[in-house]
Amino acid sequence: MSEGSAARVDSGIPSLTGTTIRRTLVIGRLYLAIGTGVSLLLTLILVFGAHSSTAFVQTFPLEVPLFAVLGSIGGLMTFTSDRTKGVFEYLIAYGIRPRTLFINGLLSAAALTGLILGFALMVGLGLAATEGILLTPDLWKSIGLYTIPMSFAGALFTATVGMIWSSLSSPRTGINSPVGIAPMIGIAPTLLVLIVAETGPSSQFYYVTVGAAAVIIVGVAILLGLSGRLMGRERFVSPL
Repeated sequence: MSEGSAARVDSGIPSLTGTTIRRTLVIGRLYLAIGTGVSLLLTLILVFGAHSSTAFVQTFPLEVPLFAVLGSIGGLMTFTSDRTKGVFEYLIAYGIRPRTLFINGLLSAAALTGLILGFALMVGLGLAATEGILLTPDLWKSIGLYTIPMSFAGALFTATVGMIWSSLSSPRTGINSPVGIAPMIGIAPTLLVLIVAETGPSSQFYYVTVGAAAVIIVGVAILLGLSGRLMGRERFVSPL
């Protein structure tokens, strides 16, 4: 079947994105709770324990992406679970393209990331303002040019690598599975970008962070473009 015919088949099927996101909230609730809870705990320590505006301004924007990435693992968990249980065989057979399944997984990871980011920023900045911590322009700059872009870049990178790994490998459990290793895959680039940015001139910090986030997103887009060739075993039952 041609690409045009495949697109018409796919376009005639209701979107599964909303359903996938709702299922992700349930399946990934443990990671969501851990990511949100630990981020909130560290925020409380910074606000009430350090008693230093400087410590909050310098540390808060840097710690949030780590837990946003961790909390987004539910998107990958849902994808891996469906792939392991053979759900994708039926979906592809009904005309849904593999790339659509990958996109749904990425959107689910992005949704969880947005939830953690929104909650962490709302609570963290709200508590800081209540306690008299000055929300400086540097703080807002860090949030806009590091916290937000690196949170989404790290989460999408984690989900993409994990989904591709899952689609190419036999089902595994534990630390050797895509879900087991994914937190380290996602957190590593975030930490590496931070280390590289910190070792360079301070004037170049945000050039490094924003540039790195852009490179990661481009990499995700390239991998997503190649995803249509994956899941060949599932494709055998598909009319595509």
